[in-house]
Amino acid sequence: MVIGRLLSPVHSLGPGERVCLWTQGCNKKCEGCISPDLQGTQGTKIGNEQLSQLIIQVARKASCSGLTISGGDPFEQSVDLLELLRLTREAFSDILVYTGYTLDEIQKGCAGSSGMECLRYIDVLIDGRYVKKMNTPDCVLRGSSNQEIHFLNKGKRALFVEYMKRGRIIESFVHDNKTIITGILNEEENQ
Repeated sequence: MVIGRLLSPVHSLGPGERVCLWTQGCNKKCEGCISPDLQGTQGTKIGNEQLSQLIIQVARKASCSGLTISGGDPFEQSVDLLELLRLTREAFSDILVYTGYTLDEIQKGCAGSSGMECLRYIDVLIDGRYVKKMNTPDCVLRGSSNQEIHFLNKGKRALFVEYMKRGRIIESFVHDNKTIITGILNEEENQ
């Protein structure tokens, strides 16, 4: 899998202490994208076995129980995403994945059979392309109001609904003398 970054513990992209993985590569090029640096396909290439071990190790060290996978678009590497989900599923109480595809597009095969299979391992899917003019502060966990939150595991709904009552949360991390912002920015902050 080609990845852009891995951070923990993150609190701005789902409930509890989380490991967050950003994949590299997205061909959608949404206007106002929060992560234009992750659109290209150049990044750190790491085997799925090694990556899964690293994610689980980081989770244990930081006492993280949740995993968030964003990007780029993870479904543009659906074969690798599927293997990674299989390898990490048992280590996390919930897995949240962001994608610019819609659930319907994935179910119809836009990311291949591996993309469809990924849905079996994901608890919460946030789907849809980012639309800059639809970015409103009430879209907690979503960049824009057209994006939908799908509770593929209905048992996780209450946990996420409670978390979303807090509103949007922004965090910053420093790595290699660069500041990395995580969370969902309001449009005026994303300029």
